[in-house]
Amino acid sequence: MENNDIYELSQLLGNQNGLENDFSQIFTTLRETLQKKYIQKLHATASARQNDVIEHPPREVTLLRAMKAFTNDTGKQQMDNMIQALLFLQSIQNVGQDVSFLLANKEQTLQAMGADQATAPIQFDTSTRMTGLLITLALANVI
Repeated sequence: MENNDIYELSQLLGNQNGLENDFSQIFTTLRETLQKKYIQKLHATASARQNDVIEHPPREVTLLRAMKAFTNDTGKQQMDNMIQALLFLQSIQNVGQDVSFLLANKEQTLQAMGADQATAPIQFDTSTRMTGLLITLALANVI
């Protein structure tokens, strides 16, 4: 009976298609989990920051929008490009300001989170900076 189990197991392990399918399913599940748990949240946060800047644009964008009515089609396209660039830069600046604010007030944030005061500050600094970088990449549609 034991030889039969060994034979069945050796057949299973020897079947390359079966292993390839199993690994493919594992990677698909891992990709979907990462997408749901991290990437979608990064994109949602980036989108919220971008929408906030669109709703409350800087003065330069308001000025360019007003001037756009007095230009030809080429000028309008160039102004649209400048507006998009300014909105993108403002979104990045806002993320940077949020990260700086969190880092400057980390003691209060960590206390509110109930984190271990001995090891949390270093982890908090690193993870906060990394989060800011990932949100910036999401704003640029890199991730």
